[in-house]
Amino acid sequence: MIEETDISKEDLLTGYKNIVMERFFDKKMLNASRQGFLPFYIPLMGHEAIHIGLGMAIRNEDFFYPYYRDFGVLLQMGIPIDTILSQVFATETDNEIGRDMPDHFSFKKYNIGAVITPVAGHLTSATGIAYAKKYRKENGTVITTFGDGATSTPDFHVAMNFAGVYQLPMVFFCENNQFAISVPTYPTTDKKFNNTYEETRGAIYKKAESYGFSGIRIDGTNFIEVYRATRKALENAGEDPILIEAMTYRMGPHSTADDPNKYRTDMVPEGSEKDPLIVSQKILKDMKILTDNDIKNINDEVDETTSKLIDKYEKAPKPSKETMLSNLYQEDPWYIEEERGDIQ
Repeated sequence: MIEETDISKEDLLTGYKNIVMERFFDKKMLNASRQGFLPFYIPLMGHEAIHIGLGMAIRNEDFFYPYYRDFGVLLQMGIPIDTILSQVFATETDNEIGRDMPDHFSFKKYNIGAVITPVAGHLTSATGIAYAKKYRKENGTVITTFGDGATSTPDFHVAMNFAGVYQLPMVFFCENNQFAISVPTYPTTDKKFNNTYEETRGAIYKKAESYGFSGIRIDGTNFIEVYRATRKALENAGEDPILIEAMTYRMGPHSTADDPNKYRTDMVPEGSEKDPLIVSQKILKDMKILTDNDIKNINDEVDETTSKLIDKYEKAPKPSKETMLSNLYQEDPWYIEEERGDIQ
């Protein structure tokens, strides 16, 4: 029933393929971290539908300010995969010259802001860009993403307040995976975490009302719903900012430095009905545009493609030592020149 959506069959299949690609990349990059090819890694499983829906919705005139779990958004936006993986593996072609952690992107060329490690630290920067857009009367909207844990920080409230007061063209997008590292978003009274999607767990989206604009909650396991809600928000944010809360599940650890088995007994397993990949398959099967044979062929193709790319970047050369002091100053002071001579 393709007529029920405003997205073409080709774009829906591309979106699904990118969901699969993100899943395969995620597993292989997690393995690369365990094997010592990456010093640190932030798993993505459970966020794929959010990422692909966002990537489909973001327009050329928009500015995207991501957080550290948004690999798939860039994939769907069409950022060259070599550019993305160069950053993840800190190779000699990395535009950051290997100076940041994996998944900490910064691509001015593509209107993508720099990922900031401290939780919610980028939200005020995103707000500043939105203020500049409004001041300069530029087209487009600023969209910034963050996890549920970020909504408990001062930066979140400062950014929301500033956006509300100045009516900035902003979309605040909360990827609520229901766990802020080791703390569930809204614990139940018996201290046991209930991961039933239908249960209302505090309604983060309602925080927007305190700052004079609206908020909505959407299903973050449905990439079509994410696309539609986000595109509408981007188109209308020139009149008022908006907060979107997308509900999904963190299906793995917070990072490779985290062991969820120590605090969590309710993991959402891969392949379950709450898995965004399975949800996406069901949606497209119901639309009669995806078959079991298509699923197998896509899996085989993506597995081969991602394996070759990961192998390539595991072996790729790192930045040379001469780049250690590059891009620090517009004009190098004498001591930088001296230290550069010592390195060489």
